[in-house]
Amino acid sequence: MNTLFDYNTQLEPMVISEYGRSVQNMVDHLMTIEDREKRNRMARTIVQVMINLNPLVKDLDNYKNKLWDHLIILSDYKLDVDSPYPRPKREVIDQKPERVPYKDTLIKFRFYGRNLQQMCEQAADMEESVVKKAFINYIASFMVNSSRNWNDENLTPDVVAEHIKILSKNKLIINPEELDIHVEARMPRKPIVVTNAGIRTNFKNKNFKNKNRNRR
Repeated sequence: MNTLFDYNTQLEPMVISEYGRSVQNMVDHLMTIEDREKRNRMARTIVQVMINLNPLVKDLDNYKNKLWDHLIILSDYKLDVDSPYPRPKREVIDQKPERVPYKDTLIKFRFYGRNLQQMCEQAADMEESVVKKAFINYIASFMVNSSRNWNDENLTPDVVAEHIKILSKNKLIINPEELDIHVEARMPRKPIVVTNAGIRTNFKNKNFKNKNRNRR
């Protein structure tokens, strides 16, 4: 005896998969009901089923409106019922969002980021003052500390001054010896050990292993 199985790959694709095949089948059956009053009652029942399947939907604004919209969408916009809300329009729902414009300005040093490049350009436009000098020292300190933390590299004042010159489009010519760079203290990294169970453990005490050995 041959047993036939229905696989999801053989069925029609669901319009909104989050509600499952059962809700889609309910909507398909709803489309076959000719009596309008009965069709309206069943439509309200299906909406309630959708709420029961996803109770958290109640936390959304106008959640009932969205559920009725989904009901219409599940019917491929063909369902004729007395919805308490305006019917969704296919051309509006299927409309693709506008493309997000990206800045076409190239970043000289990607590891510093675009913001630092803009800061150098702003510093170049500032009038000579104590504030400008402090701002440049802040930029230099940020560059040094970022390189230490992320690239494990210690930048020299000469390199920092050269990078600031490039980032400012040759407007900031700085004497490396005049830079007042504040280097932040590094936080000691705790050793990580992988146990047999695959769990990573941070040991707070560097003598932890020695203590364990003494207990054996």
